[in-house]
Amino acid sequence: MALATATATVLTNAYYLRFLEPGISRRFVAILVIALCAATVAVAEWGLPRGAGAWRSVARRSAVPGLLALVLALAFGLRVGGITAGLPQSYVADEYDFVHGQLGMMKTGNLNPRTWYHPTLQPYLALATYSTVFLLEVPRGRWARVQEVTEEDMLYWGRFVGVMAGAAAVLVTFLLGRRLFGTMVGLLAAALMAVFPGAVQHSQYNKPDPVLALMTAVSVLVILVYLERGGRGLALGCGVVMGLTLAAKYNGIVVVAPFVLAVAFRLGPRLLTSPDLYLGALGTVAGFFLGCPFFLTELNLFLNHVADDLYTYGFQGRPGAEGVDNWEGHAVYTSRYGAGYWATRAGVAGLGLVLYRVNAARAVFLSFPVLYYGYYSLQRINYRPNLIPVYPFLAVLAAYAVAELLGWLGRRPLGQRRAVVPLTAAVLLVLLLVPPLVTAVRYDVENTRRDTGSYAREWIDRTFPPGTHLALERHTPVLDRSRYKITQEARLITRSVRSYRDEGVQYLVVSSMAYERYGGEHNQTRSYQKLFAICPLVAEFAPVSGQRPGPTIRILRVPSEEPAGSPTGASRAEAPGT
Repeated sequence: MALATATATVLTNAYYLRFLEPGISRRFVAILVIALCAATVAVAEWGLPRGAGAWRSVARRSAVPGLLALVLALAFGLRVGGITAGLPQSYVADEYDFVHGQLGMMKTGNLNPRTWYHPTLQPYLALATYSTVFLLEVPRGRWARVQEVTEEDMLYWGRFVGVMAGAAAVLVTFLLGRRLFGTMVGLLAAALMAVFPGAVQHSQYNKPDPVLALMTAVSVLVILVYLERGGRGLALGCGVVMGLTLAAKYNGIVVVAPFVLAVAFRLGPRLLTSPDLYLGALGTVAGFFLGCPFFLTELNLFLNHVADDLYTYGFQGRPGAEGVDNWEGHAVYTSRYGAGYWATRAGVAGLGLVLYRVNAARAVFLSFPVLYYGYYSLQRINYRPNLIPVYPFLAVLAAYAVAELLGWLGRRPLGQRRAVVPLTAAVLLVLLLVPPLVTAVRYDVENTRRDTGSYAREWIDRTFPPGTHLALERHTPVLDRSRYKITQEARLITRSVRSYRDEGVQYLVVSSMAYERYGGEHNQTRSYQKLFAICPLVAEFAPVSGQRPGPTIRILRVPSEEPAGSPTGASRAEAPGT
């Protein structure tokens, strides 16, 4: 009967359920019916456990998978819960440019990104996601041709790639903790990684950082497997994963250090005479080619862009993201926000315990977070998302410290009392998990409120008649192009006010993400001040803490003629990297 019901539902497109509509979707009911039929067939085929002992056995076997599933569901929910922030506007630096470049590859068929400030693994993952969404939406009538897709259509799905990478990093954190310290440490580490506010926030961006965090954790996990089992195939596999990590972001190169250390531990004096090290190097090259296949076609451009990154991070720095004593700044950020006060201290305690009880596997495990933290602390830029590859390892160390404390307490006379260890465990879990969970939830709630761009867009629709000509820059409201005439620029100060007036532009819309990005002496800031001196302010929409997120949006009127004695127009600012 179950198979017959499911078959009839599929063959008739649930036509017999049409009486439910429009109150209830027959598609939803059909999916529920098919799921119940599948469950019925499974019970009929395999039966249910018989007796209390059989049920207890099933409960024991399903406890860890069930808890892990709950942790992964929590991780996914926290991350996906905030990715609508600002939409259809984007208030994330560089995000619009990333989506624009990825859609360009999709629309032209040319998979060469022509820019190498970041490698291309994450853009290709985003491109695959956009293509899938496009094909799924075509039968619904949303698009007929790929050229109809806009950047605003795919902002959500670009962020969704980060969500999936962030949730997958939680699973790999569990696998790392279980391999080194046991299942309970793995579960607690995964729960910590799921709720770390820094990991949640930076998994909601259409950027390579969550993919890098995932790939570095996967690399160390595969290297630990190689350390345990050895073999040329695993050495080559380690190299491929490391190459893909490097193709996610260039600072992923630090994963080479754990691999070299693992080969040294495994082979000892045969380090240079055995093929394992060279197979790893070959695999790294192959993995990088797999994730970044076009870099040799424009080697000069590739080298120049990579050199610019190295020069900026290592020597020059960048206005607005200055980094001084980054080792201390990263620690303070992690403690106050990124992981939470108690989780950070538990991680430091776990680090001390691992160093005290170090062995080859633990040394390989520690080598990445320690070297990566030290390497990134040397940089002249303080960019928070670059820190999240350390968080899976911090979560494992914190969970290990908790497990060791409870084990030590259980061996003491006080711990022999019935409720002492469970109560202590409950208190520790609350201290470690609840504060970062509350912070992560609060972040999602506050950042998905109606933002300044939405208020500004509604005001424009109420105030300006159809046909009004507006010039917009990035991080400002997305307006209806069928209603208004729109001129779009990355920053409005790249042109003079006279050129906008000659084009017929009536109003300029600017964002504080541009005009307040740098200090008062920066050329870009000065250019905006000149613009404000020429164009009268019509309306301003500022953020309100806890009520209205987003940048300050200003709407300026283009004067019919410039005031006497005023500058001839906003000067062209230098175009710093974004």
